[in-house]
Amino acid sequence: MITIPASLLRRVYDHTEASYPYECCGLMIGAIGENKEVHAFRTCKNLNTERAHDRYDMDPLDMLRVEREFENSPWDIIGIYHSHPDHPSRPSQTDTDRAWPAYSYVIISVQKGTVATAQSWVLNEGERKFYEEPLITGDSK
Repeated sequence: MITIPASLLRRVYDHTEASYPYECCGLMIGAIGENKEVHAFRTCKNLNTERAHDRYDMDPLDMLRVEREFENSPWDIIGIYHSHPDHPSRPSQTDTDRAWPAYSYVIISVQKGTVATAQSWVLNEGERKFYEEPLITGDSK
């Protein structure tokens, strides 16, 4: 299970809607205990300019920047979010091929410029298959 405060998730949605009709991506930062809890996110640049409407290539320098930002923090990168413009919030084959185990992947379907659905997925590395994990939203405690 992954928990994201509603106000934070709204800001992620704002990023996906502003990026439409192109895919956008970012990192979710938080803590892993009994469940995953997102406390912050950072937007990342999509380096894919040829197929930005249906692919993202996260800028590795953005990931390095975020790793350094939180290296002395109790938080760490716990997942990646990205948008699917005019497509369902389900992992594509490309998503599956590029996924890393242990991360949560929140995929946001943006239909005609507006968020339609969001789902979180985790990769079963042995099967190379995604399984949906509960995505809980709410106010911070």
